[in-house]
Parts: sequence; C-alpha cells; structure tokens
Amino acid sequence: MFGYFCHLTGCEAEIVFFLYKTGEAMLDASIRPFLVDVVCRDLTRDLVMMSRVWTEKTELFVNGTMDVCRNLEMYPALEASVQERSARFLMIYRILINIPAAFLGLMCGAWSDHSGRKLPMMLPSVGSVTAVLLYLTSLVVPRHGLALVMAGALAQGILGKSSVITMAVNSYIVDNTHRDDRTRKLGKLLAMNFFGLFFGSLLSGTLQDLSNLQMTLLVVSMFHGLSVVIVGIFVSDETQCARMAPSECEKMKKDEAKYGLLSLHGIKESLYVLVKPRPHGARLIVVVAFLAMVIHQTCKVGEQDITVLFVQRPPLSWPPSGYGYLLSLDYAVMGGCLLLLLPIMSRGIRMSDVTIVMVGLCFKLVRTLWAGFCTETWMVYTSVGIGAMAGVITSALRSLLSKSVEDDETGKVFALASSGETLAKLLGSVLFINIYAASLGIWPGLAYMCTGAVYILLLVLMVWLYREEKVITQVNFMHDFTRKLPDKTKRPIPVIKEPGDKSKSDETFSLLPLCSSSGDLIDSYVKAKDWNQLPE
Repeated sequence: MFGYFCHLTGCEAEIVFFLYKTGEAMLDASIRPFLVDVVCRDLTRDLVMMSRVWTEKTELFVNGTMDVCRNLEMYPALEASVQERSARFLMIYRILINIPAAFLGLMCGAWSDHSGRKLPMMLPSVGSVTAVLLYLTSLVVPRHGLALVMAGALAQGILGKSSVITMAVNSYIVDNTHRDDRTRKLGKLLAMNFFGLFFGSLLSGTLQDLSNLQMTLLVVSMFHGLSVVIVGIFVSDETQCARMAPSECEKMKKDEAKYGLLSLHGIKESLYVLVKPRPHGARLIVVVAFLAMVIHQTCKVGEQDITVLFVQRPPLSWPPSGYGYLLSLDYAVMGGCLLLLLPIMSRGIRMSDVTIVMVGLCFKLVRTLWAGFCTETWMVYTSVGIGAMAGVITSALRSLLSKSVEDDETGKVFALASSGETLAKLLGSVLFINIYAASLGIWPGLAYMCTGAVYILLLVLMVWLYREEKVITQVNFMHDFTRKLPDKTKRPIPVIKEPGDKSKSDETFSLLPLCSSSGDLIDSYVKAKDWNQLPE
C-alpha cells in the first residue's frame, strides 16, 4: 500500500532525499571538528606536553599528562600550528569530496536518461557508508588516522556525494510530474533538503553531547542504509526508452555503448545541453538559468563561510556551537517557506519561475546587506527571518531549466546544474574568505557588501531575462497558434466575404470590419487554452 501510494504521489523521492541529507548533515557536522582533532594528534603523535615543555611520549606512562589536543587554548603556539595545518587539510578534504563528485555527476546525467534514476540515487549513500567505515577505522588505527580520513573523503567523492543524488532525485521528480506542477514539486523536494540538513545538524550535536563520535557515525550509516533500501524497493526504474516509440527506443539501445556510466561521452553530452541550439530562444533561458544557479551557490557558500568567522569575533563573540544553531534555524525557516509559500506563488497566484526567482533575490539581498551591520545576536537571528524566502531561488531556477529542455535531456541538465553548484562551493569559499580576511582591518562587514553587489547584478540579469521571456512567450504563442489551429479545430476560421464574392475558398478574408459577434468568436479562438472547447 505504501509503495502504491508513493508511486502515485512521488513521495519516495522526497523521503530518500530527506534521509540522505540528514545523514550527510550529521556526517559533515561530525567529521570537520574530528579532522582538526586528527590533525592535532598527527602533529603531536610522538611528543606530549608536560609542564608546557615538549616531552617524549614514553614518559607519559610514568608521569601522566593532560590531553593536549583537548586543551589547545592553553598553548597558543601549538594551536596556531594546528589551525594552519587543519586549514590546509580541510581544503584537501573539500577537494577530494567535491571534484570527483562533480565529474561523476556529469557522467551520470546522460547515463541515467536511458538507464534509469535508481542507481544514481543509491551510489552516494553507499559512498557515505564506505566513508563511515574508514572514519571508524581511523579511531582504531590512530597512527594512520589522517590518511584514513582523506580516504573516506575520496570514497564519498568518487561515489557522487550530493552532486549525483541531487541530479537523480530532481530528474525523477520531473519524469513523474506534470509541467504545470513542476515548480511546486521541486520546491517540496528542496524543502526536504533543508529539513534534512536542519534535523541532521541538531541530531549530530545532541548525539555527540550525550554519547560519542562512534555512536554518531553508526546512526549516519543507519540513515544512509535506510535510504538505499527505500530506493531499491519503492523507486520505479522506468527509463526514457519506455516513453518513446519502438523505433526511437531501438536507436537509443544501439547508442547505449556511448553512454556508459563512466564514459567521457556522458560529460560531453551534459555540457552540450548548455550550448545546444534550441527553437524560440530556449537556449538563452538555459544559459542564463545555469549561470544564475552557479552565481547564487557561490554567494551562498561564501556568505556561510563568512558568517562562521563573523559571529565568533567581537562584538558578537559566539561560542563554536552558536553557528550550528543559527544554521539549523536557517534551514528550518527556508524549508517552511518552500512548503507553505511556494505553492501559493506557483499555483495560487500563477507567478512565473523568473518572477519567483526575482522575489527570492530581493529578500536575499536585504538579508545580506543587513548581515554586514549586525552587532547584536538578535540582529543575526533577524537576518535569518528576512532571508527565509531565498529558499525559492534554487527550486524556481531548476524548474525553469527543466521546462527549457527536452524530456530526454532532464538528467543531463540537472547533472550540469549539480556539478556547477558543487564547483561553485569551492569557488565561493576561496573567493569570499579571502575578501573577508583582506578587509578585516577596514570593516568586517565589507565582505557582505561584496556579496550584496553580486546579488544586485544577478537581480538585474533576472529582470532582463523576465523581459526577454515575455517576448519569447508571445512569439511562441503566435507560432503555436498559426501552426496548430487548423489541425486542432478541424474547421475553417470564420471569415466574412465581400458582397458579391462568388469564391468558395475558406481562405477569403474581408477588408470590412467584423461585426461584434464575429469578433467575439475570433477572440475565443485566441484565448482558448483547450481547442476542443471552442464555441460552435
């Protein structure tokens, strides 16, 4: 019964994405602090501190000492060395996770279009479970702990991490959703992303406070294992071939050799989606929507990294756990807006995707500018409420992308978008952290102003796209009207002939003004959405 219900409503994709994001948030929140501890223990592996003097570790068993890595604040010189080395390994950690995942996402996009979405929805969870095993092994073999943590990060990256599963679940939703309901469904999926991150962040901190890292990693494996089980049982593996004519299906099967899971041809196909010539200006929409997604993700990650440092310096001086609570609240309110407000905007008010993006950018711009002037804790939390509507930006852009490509290109375009967002995370972190470091002596909020300036440019770009989209829509309507009307109505357009005209042609048009009843009749042809409901 559950499987039948999920098949009808598409809830299996949302459940899988929620479970994966919960496990991912728990793993990220646990491993990043753990990485600092591993670096410290690797740095002080053969030495210990006794009376603030380096001592051979063998003397520890005679004299005893405190755990240096848990009391780094007492040793500023050692703390500086650990911080510097941890920053270097944290960058390596991010590269190992994100770069392979971005390339695998591009490969999987074309492959999943003809082979189904099930395997790409499973692989990232398998990678996370493999990484957990390596992280647990690093606790048992501390001498090789740093190498095992990096190997775990590589395992996550090679099997796709969030880049592949984001492509897969978004494509699955598009495959099983009507065009008019697509924005709402993609928004619901993104809401599950935010709720998963919110729940995972809180659960990770709670488990580590009440238990230990081993228990946290065990729960992470349970979430990812449950995600794999649900995909295997409830997710349908229908391919694009099943929706095609037999001849087209046979042609696709012959071409399957080109679309191997690890084929470079898949990357080429995904990249070609961006520049492929399309009728009626659709290529312009694809290019602008993709650029907007990458720019937004770059600014979003940059802002998050800035905030981590901004709230820990005076006058705010938050404890390290403070940012975790702020991030959890941020995810919760954005998820709530996607579930409650996005359906009203897309289905109730009938706002276009570009308009929804512009609304979200306006709220995000106000939040970013406000954040640069925060000097009290309540001001920081107020900024979260101001920017809650920013969650609609990504879902509307994804909907816009999916509506601008062919049905058999869904996986490719979402693979391209996911990989672009993954690489944008690295770019945003490096770019805005360096701006923040360089502007500390001038004004710490200057980095937020730079982010706001980018959002202003992005808003101008979307206003321009809105005007272009209106022109494209009008041209497409006139083209579809003139091309489809005769075939759909199966009757001639009503005309008025000149007096005395003996012609029997249905294409004879009059230069005389039409009577009001005839004009109303032709207006009904223009305004009708269903050609079978035209007046007699």
